[in-house]
Amino acid sequence: MNFSHHLQLIVIEKIPLTSLISLLINLSSLPHLTSLIIDIQYAVRDLSEVYQLIFTLPKLKYIKCSANEHFTSISLAIANHEQFSTIKYLIINHECTFNTLCILISYTPQLYHLSLMNLSENDSDDEIVLPVRCSNLTYLSIKICSITFDELKTSIIDTKCNLKFLHIIGESDYNDYINDEQWEELIVNYLSKLEKFYVEYCQDIDPESESLANFQPPDQFNSLFWNQRKWILDIEMNGMEYIYSVHSYKERWYDIDPANEISNSTRLKITNLPDDDHMMVLDLIIRDILSITQIYHLEISKENISSHILLKIINKFSALDTLKISSLKLSESKYSFNENKYSHFKSKKNKIIKIYLEKMNEIEEIYFLLKLCPHIEYLKIGFIHNMDVELLMKDIFKKINNVCNQYLQSLCLHIPTANDEIIEKLKEIINRKKLLRDFSIKYVIDNIYLQWK
Repeated sequence: MNFSHHLQLIVIEKIPLTSLISLLINLSSLPHLTSLIIDIQYAVRDLSEVYQLIFTLPKLKYIKCSANEHFTSISLAIANHEQFSTIKYLIINHECTFNTLCILISYTPQLYHLSLMNLSENDSDDEIVLPVRCSNLTYLSIKICSITFDELKTSIIDTKCNLKFLHIIGESDYNDYINDEQWEELIVNYLSKLEKFYVEYCQDIDPESESLANFQPPDQFNSLFWNQRKWILDIEMNGMEYIYSVHSYKERWYDIDPANEISNSTRLKITNLPDDDHMMVLDLIIRDILSITQIYHLEISKENISSHILLKIINKFSALDTLKISSLKLSESKYSFNENKYSHFKSKKNKIIKIYLEKMNEIEEIYFLLKLCPHIEYLKIGFIHNMDVELLMKDIFKKINNVCNQYLQSLCLHIPTANDEIIEKLKEIINRKKLLRDFSIKYVIDNIYLQWK
């Protein structure tokens, strides 16, 4: 019994509701209990008594409550001063309506950290409960946010919270979550202390809609306000769905120049292309994206993307600075760049200066990329399939000379076996074959870096 009096953390799992209620009643006698984790894996529709007992625990600081039921009812009255809890960390891992949340936080005036799995709308006939003041709240995370932006904004204003961290994943019914003007106004006026910001919005693609008339793409998130905070827009396309996210900028593979502009950081990541029957949707998606925001960085993680599809995609973007592809499959027309029909595309439209090919299967892929992107300045090659490094280096410079590239001045090869001996051999080959004149070569961990003028 003395031992139990010193308990600070208790984890409760797989327990029937009646047993849980009895246990919670007894926990009130533990003077040092500060953390409680409850995982209700049985079908429980009403958690009112559970939360009522949780709020009576005298020293509780941290509570995490998980439940399997999709629709969970909690019927409590707004707390009075005598019912206030000491809880500072509240993690609700079950569905919770907006009204229910307002009632629950009325019991936690010291609340510092709030994390919600699913915040849903009130029933249409429910009377709206106004949020209470939560001036200590600095952390808010909502994994599925089904309320409107206006409702979220009202709750932030009314609670007078001082958020430093905000993480929201909005439901597809409310694309107002990706509206830079609304967020900027809210942050400037009511969230001046915000440091970490993440908002995400998912949009399904309707293959039957040729115009996508009901889709409203997000604004650019590219103004001085966003650039100063280094919060940038990313777009990810995965088959028949795409995801817009605004988040803090993190260093990327092409950040070899510290003077890179944050203002030109909008990136499109294509993780999976539509199937052949819906490839025309790709044109519609790209058209609607470009009607609102420019894309400067393109990443394609689809394995073995065909060269003609890659050509088609790149031809849609006029402002690309960088290109990253997982692996490439050359089509039968891999030498078609010699044809006049591509000369205008190469010289006028493509301005890509940095390329990262994660997996190279044959040297002809380098030739294709050099012809595709005549302004390339930096080339990075990841996994090299069954190729001798010394022979590869000679072949690469042969391809560079064949296409008469005048901009390429930096090469990075991922070579796990890189060491001083390999570097010296490469130096000797470059000098003996007169591949370069003024150059430097080094290896850092598993990468060989070669620069020349």
